[in-house]
Amino acid sequence: MEKNSNWEFPKNNMDIKKIKIEDAEKMLKFFHELVVADTERVERTQDVDNITLEMEENWILGRIKKEDEEKEMVVRIIEDGGKIVAEGEVEKLSRWIERHVAEIRFGMLPGNEKQTLEMVNELCLKAKKIGIEVLQYFHLETQKAGIEIMKKAGFSEFGRAEKYYKRGNEYIDRIYMQKIL
Repeated sequence: MEKNSNWEFPKNNMDIKKIKIEDAEKMLKFFHELVVADTERVERTQDVDNITLEMEENWILGRIKKEDEEKEMVVRIIEDGGKIVAEGEVEKLSRWIERHVAEIRFGMLPGNEKQTLEMVNELCLKAKKIGIEVLQYFHLETQKAGIEIMKKAGFSEFGRAEKYYKRGNEYIDRIYMQKIL
């Protein structure tokens, strides 16, 4: 095991790659596993259960078009032995005055923090190549693993929306982070 900070990571042959339509079934499996493994996500298992293979294929095709033709987005996945363990994306904001800004998002299965950090760093480089100057990230304050990855990638907190999320009787703040590229 390789030790980095407080995380331990196995050395393995994980690949960061561009998403393809052939990944649809693996993406569905990943997303189902993700919402069970990561309780700090906003998606619920009952929401994911409604996603069909056709819907997932359309979602992927839309992202491929936005990346290849429109240069509006960058999407990457991490595969470990043919299984998707993380997905990340950068998407430009739509208004003309903020076209230099993009939102970065990702999901990962626990135990893949180091590889996800590498993917986030790659997404930052790709974002710069499509004209992005500012990347923004937001998530539940309780999403400690994601926030820690973003800090390690050079993002800093610039704000929070108090009580933005409500889970049962519990309120959770939304944390906003950014990185100037």
